[in-house]
Amino acid sequence: MSDRTPVSAGVDRSSLSRRKLLRYGATAAAAVGAGSLLAACGSGGGGAAAGPDARADLVLSSWQIPLDIETYRKFAADYKATHPNVNITVRETPGGDFNQWFTTQLAGGSAPDIIRITWQQIGRYAKNNGVVALDDYLAPNYGADFGPTFWSAAQLNGKVHGIPQHTDTFATFYRTDVFSKIGVTPPASLDQAWTLDQFVDIAREVKKATGAYALSYGFGGVPTGYRWLPFLYMHGGRLVADDGVTPAIDSPEGVAALTWFQRLYAEGLIPMSNTVKGSNDASTVNSFITGQAGMMIFGDWIMSDVSKGLPQESWGITYMPRGKSAASDLGGNLLAVTATCKNPAVAADFIQFVCNEQNMRYFCENDLFLPVRTSLTKQPLSYKSQQKQMALFSEQATTVPESMAKVQTAPNFNAINQVLADELDLCWTGQKTPADTARSISDGIRNAAA
Repeated sequence: MSDRTPVSAGVDRSSLSRRKLLRYGATAAAAVGAGSLLAACGSGGGGAAAGPDARADLVLSSWQIPLDIETYRKFAADYKATHPNVNITVRETPGGDFNQWFTTQLAGGSAPDIIRITWQQIGRYAKNNGVVALDDYLAPNYGADFGPTFWSAAQLNGKVHGIPQHTDTFATFYRTDVFSKIGVTPPASLDQAWTLDQFVDIAREVKKATGAYALSYGFGGVPTGYRWLPFLYMHGGRLVADDGVTPAIDSPEGVAALTWFQRLYAEGLIPMSNTVKGSNDASTVNSFITGQAGMMIFGDWIMSDVSKGLPQESWGITYMPRGKSAASDLGGNLLAVTATCKNPAVAADFIQFVCNEQNMRYFCENDLFLPVRTSLTKQPLSYKSQQKQMALFSEQATTVPESMAKVQTAPNFNAINQVLADELDLCWTGQKTPADTARSISDGIRNAAA
C-alpha cells in the first residue's frame, strides 16, 4: 500500500496512509479499555505453545469464499504435519445474520473452536466472553509486529481476544465490453477519480447498455452495514463526533449522503434485492459476471471469484468515486478462539501459526488481501494474480478516513452496525426518507452508547 496520499482537492488529507493506518491506535486502545469485561471464562491454563504431542479435534469457521477455505485447509494440513494428533476441520460460516448464528451456536455449546471475525464484530464477543482472552498463550511482545490500529482493535481492557490476519478495501469493478459500448475510459489515477455526479451519469449510461442494472454493491448481510460508510464520509459527513459517542449523521451532509445512495435504488441503478440484509457475495458477483450489472463496488478478495466467471480481458478495476473527499472501506479479519473450545491452547497455537509472517504473506499473496504485519507492509508482495489491480487497491486503501476507522474499531460498533443494517435497508427500499433515516440512526447510536 502506498505511503503517500495524492495531493488533490478530492482526497481527504485526514485519510490514512498505509503507515499512518498502522501507526494509529492510541485512541482506539483508550476506547477499548473503557469497556467493561464480564466475568471471565476459564482460559484453559498454560501458556506454552502446543507441542508435537498435542491432541485436539478443532473446527475453524470462515466466510463463504472458496479460495480462502482452500487456503485454511492447506494451513490445517501444514500444521498437522508437525502436530500429527491435531485434526482441524474447516467449515463455511453460513450467510445471513452472523450475530444471530454465532450467538445461537455459543448458547448451544456448538460454536466452532476458531472463528474468523471482522474488526466491527470482535468487540461485542470480547465483552460477552463469546471469544476468550489469548494472553496466556502469547509470547511477551507478541503484538510488536502488528500495526497498532489492528492490534489495539483486537483488545478489550488490555486483553487480546483475536489475532489480526489481514485488511482489505473496496474499489470499482467494471466490464470492459460495457465501457467500450458507452465510450467511457476509467480514471488513470486516484486524483482523477470520478466525482459522485459523474459516477451517477455514467451509471445511467451503463444501465442503458446492460438493459438491466448499472451496479451491484458489496453488501452481504447484517454485519456489512458499515460498508456504506465511505459514501457518508465522501459527502463530508460523519457517523459520530470526535468524542466517539455523540451521533453526527443527522446533518445536511449525512442526509445528502443517504439521499444520493437511495437514488441509486430509486432509479433502478442497483437491484432492489441488493440491500444490506438482502445480499450475499455470490448474488452480488453473479449480477456482475452475467452482465446484469456493468459495474460492481466490492473488495480485493472477490477478484478470484470474478476471474472464475469472466476472462481477465473482460473486466477491470478503477477507483471509488469521490465527493468532498475520497474514501473507501475499512475491511479485514481476525482469528479468535471461542468460549466453547475445549482445547484453547492448541487453537491459540494454530491461529498464531496461520498469522505468522510466512503464512500471512502466503494468505495475502494467494487470496488477494493486504497484510497487517509491519514487516510485510515494508516490502512488496508478489501476488499470485492481479498484481496491477492489487496495487490500485493498496492505493485506494490510503483514502480510508481516520475518523471512520476510529468508529469502526470501537467496542460498541457491533450494536451500531446492526442499526445501520436495519435503517439503511428501510431507506434503500423507500420505506423511510433520508432525513428520517438519519434521525433513526442517531437514536440507535445513542442507545448503543447507553
